[in-house]
Amino acid sequence: MKNILLSLALLCSALPAMAGETGCIYDLKGSIEILKSGRKAWEPALKGRAVAEGDSIKTGPGAWCEILFKEGTFVKMEENSEAAAESLKTSPEGREFSFSFLKGKALWMAAKLKGKLLSKFSVRTPTTVCAVRGTDFSIIVSTSGGTTVGLFEGKVALTGGDAEKELLAGGEATADAGGLTVQSRLSKLMKKEELRYSKVKNRVENLRKRLEERDAFIDEYINRQQKKLSDFDARREEKLKNRK
Repeated sequence: MKNILLSLALLCSALPAMAGETGCIYDLKGSIEILKSGRKAWEPALKGRAVAEGDSIKTGPGAWCEILFKEGTFVKMEENSEAAAESLKTSPEGREFSFSFLKGKALWMAAKLKGKLLSKFSVRTPTTVCAVRGTDFSIIVSTSGGTTVGLFEGKVALTGGDAEKELLAGGEATADAGGLTVQSRLSKLMKKEELRYSKVKNRVENLRKRLEERDAFIDEYINRQQKKLSDFDARREEKLKNRK
């Protein structure tokens, strides 16, 4: 109960800054923590917590979280993972998103921009940088920093050490201290990730349709989660008063 109350207090203290946020934690399970930009302490993160440039997120054992951004990008982080949003810039001309993925496993579904909008979207791990455009892929980073990338749709330009290579859909790349290698087929491990991807693809497309229909979709979602927490807090206070 004490941890729940602490989470409520921390979330409420951050609400005034939500207006200009880029996305939110759309769903989660287990222990999720967020390190807000400019702060030193990690805080418990609940469903509906806003995600902005400079924020870091990590998942505990047996936990996972989904992050949805206003332009449609979707990220699902599995247990014992850690990522940071280094740049989340959007404008009428396009977007510039860059992430650091330090450890764990995550599915990345970068939204395709319409028309002639410019897109710079990259994910950096300890051993490689993935430059993508409207691409769906999975990344696994080991405790030693070794990186495995499985690509399910689109193209990825990979940079690792002194090497630069292109990864096509249905292919897999590995990067470690020994260098960067690319193969045209998915391993058994990445085939399992592809199956995981296929199970969420339709759901993500539906979420993107909602984002297109309502510009305020994420802001409304954050507000609904805020109201649920406020109602919970009000009921708790009422129960405490009745006990006195």
